[in-house]
Amino acid sequence: MNKEAAITHKEDSLSHSELAAVISHDLMSALAGVTSGLDLIDTEALDEESAAQIARVRGSAKMLREMVYIAFGNTEELSNDNIDIPEELFIIEDIWAVQARAKGFNLRLDCQENPPLLQSTDKVSFHRIINNLINNSFKYGNGSDITVRVICESDAQIRIDVTDQGPGFSEKFLTRIFEYGSRNPEDVRSGSGLGLYIVKTLVTSMGGQISAHNAEHGGAVVSMTFPAIERRSNPSRASKGNVLPDLRNLNILLAEDNVTNQLVVTQMLQRLGAQYTIASDGVEALELLKKNTFDMVLLDIEMPRKSGLEVLREVRASSEDYANLPIIALTAYVMLEHRNRIFDAGADGLIAKPIEGIAALGNAILGYLNGRTEMPVVVSGPSHPERDVGMVDSEIFNDLKNVMGPDAVQSLLDNVCADLRRIQTDLIDAEVDNDLSKVRMASHTLVAVAGSVGATNLQACAQTLNSAAKNEDFSKRQSLSMQCIDGINSVLEYISSA
Repeated sequence: MNKEAAITHKEDSLSHSELAAVISHDLMSALAGVTSGLDLIDTEALDEESAAQIARVRGSAKMLREMVYIAFGNTEELSNDNIDIPEELFIIEDIWAVQARAKGFNLRLDCQENPPLLQSTDKVSFHRIINNLINNSFKYGNGSDITVRVICESDAQIRIDVTDQGPGFSEKFLTRIFEYGSRNPEDVRSGSGLGLYIVKTLVTSMGGQISAHNAEHGGAVVSMTFPAIERRSNPSRASKGNVLPDLRNLNILLAEDNVTNQLVVTQMLQRLGAQYTIASDGVEALELLKKNTFDMVLLDIEMPRKSGLEVLREVRASSEDYANLPIIALTAYVMLEHRNRIFDAGADGLIAKPIEGIAALGNAILGYLNGRTEMPVVVSGPSHPERDVGMVDSEIFNDLKNVMGPDAVQSLLDNVCADLRRIQTDLIDAEVDNDLSKVRMASHTLVAVAGSVGATNLQACAQTLNSAAKNEDFSKRQSLSMQCIDGINSVLEYISSA
């Protein structure tokens, strides 16, 4: 093989579905960096307004992530939990609070304590419904106050009214208010006429009904009814702001061979209050399980000496006390085939790398320990051959520096650089020797290392290279290897000059 031939090799054009996968992957990687950085910010050290603003941004970032899932067809990754209405309305209120204050009116929530839950649906649809209605009231309510009122008509049905004190709807407009592209012909303000159509579609998909009318003393009312389910417990009302999950009572075994990933995960576990022990490979993980008592295991899947799958199978086949210990897989590869193998081997759950943030990690751990197995995972796509593979997202990189502090981030970057140089050497050697197994191992490690510092294009390229190596696609593999090798040089230069 010669390098010049590999570099000049022409890739086939991406199909629309492949391009969508690329964009989806890069968006999710960027959002993971944003949410991770936000979640590591210690809001207790901030003034009340700054802490509230961070909470609002966190909520918006989380909603944006869910919208990306919808936009790119990954709806299977969305949660279908029963909805705790007060908890979700608190999030919505925080997101709109700044705009309401700037426009000089109030956004009020009127909801009894612990109402019934909305029956199994996705939170994104609920947020889209309420956000669209609030936005309409902002635009057409002439600066009046807005109220979101939750009325428990029975244990099996909830009504939600969104009202404003504006001019209301014209009689002509009311006859076609929920039609596609309908707008009030008497209103000269801009608008697409899609908001209420979207709301009706979403309400119907949730098994609900919707109507609109004018209030007796003026103002517009949009009223919706939804099927509900009685609470089986009486959980405390969600508090405002962002409270990190409490893992102080947990002793966790982290089985992870990559030092960079060890630093990131242990930093998060420290903030969550958990105790932890690190195993650098599968053999060490099994030895630690025999000698110590843990509450759960966070298990990387591809490790030296024994893989995560081998560890899972040995633990589940054991007659020891730890045979039924909760084990959550940590992996950058979360396609359906990977997940099936992981769960078939005995995992209780799966968390995708790069981890989306400290709160996401903590909530996933608690969720799996409480018997839930829903956790959104990022399905990565192929890299675009013309993309600047060595580009680093400066926002993700700078967020990382800001939240970790100079000492911790320097240690992390030192390990990242060492990993990148080793991976680059392995890729070069693998191409010279035409060693597919070494390409797969190096590219797998590169996926996690590149993502940890915001090199999302390199991360995508590495994942595509890994797939090409597994499929023994020689022509694509050569070109992708050269892209990754050159991209590593660019990332190293960026880190050294940052």
